[in-house]
Amino acid sequence: MDTESIRSAARTPPYRRLEAQPLHQGVVSQVTRQIVSGQLSPGSLLPVEPELAEQFGVSRTVIREAVRVLVSMGLVSVRHGSGMRVRPPSDWDHLDPRILFEQVRSGGGDQVLNEILEVRRILEVEVSALAAERRTEEDLAKMHSALRGMEEAVRDPNAYTRLDIEFHERILAAARNRLLRDALRPVNEVLAVGRYISVRVPGGAEKSLRGHEEIHAAIERGDAEAARDAMRRHVQQFESDIFAGSRLDSSEIGGAGR
Repeated sequence: MDTESIRSAARTPPYRRLEAQPLHQGVVSQVTRQIVSGQLSPGSLLPVEPELAEQFGVSRTVIREAVRVLVSMGLVSVRHGSGMRVRPPSDWDHLDPRILFEQVRSGGGDQVLNEILEVRRILEVEVSALAAERRTEEDLAKMHSALRGMEEAVRDPNAYTRLDIEFHERILAAARNRLLRDALRPVNEVLAVGRYISVRVPGGAEKSLRGHEEIHAAIERGDAEAARDAMRRHVQQFESDIFAGSRLDSSEIGGAGR
């Protein structure tokens, strides 16, 4: 190991020992956060496997599993004799929800959030039109069930968010396009947090519910253009509430459901 590699390893921030299961995901989460936030810069050398195992308080098997995941995400490279090095952002899998989430979470997340919202705006509007053209009675029944659950959970942000996600999953299923579903999956996983924020903005859940009802009605009628318009309005309202929520102190974000 050369002198610079030794210095780089020595500068690696300490890790928290893990208790939650599965353990390798905890390792992946912490290392991803450090790389995406810039605490570990491109070319930095991570500690060797035994040292990582000691720092995290896990077995070397857990570390090896975590390293396989980090390699698949494009965050690190592993070479025999030179250890694990951080790769540049150009090599990252930017559609991986773990990377997307940490980019939004880090200080430079505004651009990433805007890009995520833009992808959703482009794709989900068309997905709703396809759903209007291709939905079955079974699809409609499942959407209606999620919608009624949302109505009952309007003052429970956690329950409402779960049902919100389910409703949009039902629309994706009704569109019957696997590629669109795969393209939206990482975006939706990241925006699950955004949905929770948006419904905690005062009046956010009620506006969200009205938007979902309009989308459902258009899909039920088989009106693709109306479904596009309803989804477009809903996404615009969601984006407005996301940015409103980001400006509020946590104590100001909707007391309902607490």
